[in-house]
Amino acid sequence: MSVFMDLLCEMLPLRSNLQNENNPLRVVLDKSVCEWMDNHSHPFDELFLTTAEGGWLDAHGKDYGVARRLDETDEDYRQRIIYETLEELTAPMLKEMYNVLLYVPVSSFSVSDNDLTSDNPYINQNGYMGSVDSDTQGILNGKFILDKGVEWI
Repeated sequence: MSVFMDLLCEMLPLRSNLQNENNPLRVVLDKSVCEWMDNHSHPFDELFLTTAEGGWLDAHGKDYGVARRLDETDEDYRQRIIYETLEELTAPMLKEMYNVLLYVPVSSFSVSDNDLTSDNPYINQNGYMGSVDSDTQGILNGKFILDKGVEWI
């Protein structure tokens, strides 16, 4: 019996028919798939977001809809994937994870007149003005429903 078959059976319920060593399906699995698994290396660590690296981590990011930034380290990328999947859009998240410059408009703000604004995101009354590159804007607009929460400048 293969080691992988033993591991597989340990994960199954005790009442599973595969627990019976004479089960025809178990015999077939044991002598084919499980034997093959015993003799080949396994990317088990790569199957989990917390331990995946390189291209495997990129695959996890793709599953979550989070693209890797240019020259982003695995650890920074992993943290961003985890943080973004929380799906909680906050001012600190926009500032820390996306490097968005946030401003709060004062009444009668006009971009063309260069009216004064505040860079204190905690005094938000009616939404923010955000400044970031167009790629990041596209990611944020695609991932979150910003409505009037952020006006891009």
